Amino acid sequence: MWVRVAARGHVLGVQVEPAAMRRPGHVLAEQIMACADAGYLEGQVAQREALVKLWGTDTVVEGMPTERDFAAAVARLNGM
Repeated sequence: MWVRVAARGHVLGVQVEPAAMRRPGHVLAEQIMACADAGYLEGQVAQREALVKLWGTDTVVEGMPTERDFAAAVARLNGM
């Protein structure tokens, strides 16, 4: 399964492979959401790093997702 996510978090597209189509609908939905979460957080962490580099301080990114948030999303996805 592949999920393409915009920087602001909305899903741009979902590709479900034939093997995944045999899973129950609620399982597919959970996996799509988990993929979308991980994709969104990956983009947010990249933006966070770019802002810190640009401004030279962490203050401008307080409240933005962190690498820890992204790692937790990936772990959740890998646990499915």
